[in-house]
Amino acid sequence: MSDIFPEEIKQAFALFDPQNTGKIEPRVFHDFLNTLGDEQLKATIRIPNHALGLQEFTDLMNRYNKDEHKDPEEPYRRAFESINRDRSGHVSTQELKAALDSFVGPNVLSEVDVDEIITEGDVSGDGRITIEEFLKILHKSEKKHRGEFTL
Repeated sequence: MSDIFPEEIKQAFALFDPQNTGKIEPRVFHDFLNTLGDEQLKATIRIPNHALGLQEFTDLMNRYNKDEHKDPEEPYRRAFESINRDRSGHVSTQELKAALDSFVGPNVLSEVDVDEIITEGDVSGDGRITIEEFLKILHKSEKKHRGEFTL
């Protein structure tokens, strides 16, 4: 796998820095590593006791993405699994809200915001997101941020 595009790193960083402070707090970084679910990565990265700036976060992410044998979707699959707490194979509005509150802080996104995310990604119309729908949302987002046309 090649390095992540700089814009994608900035977007990931911004997700964990919703107040735009330029720093990711250690607890939030710890939660992020847990979401990736990569035990080898967690074993090799020492959780800092200081807030991470964009450059340090970029260096860590590029180091993580150097492994060419990794499935590029594996971090997304692990994120889905960590959000899908009841292991149903579907992410509900409540599960997504809890995950987003954990990452960006409580009440940053309203129930209406989370409902909109679910509605936009829910191709089947059942009010929940499957792994396939989750991956489509993420791929569409990546293409949009790279300036590629998506429907």
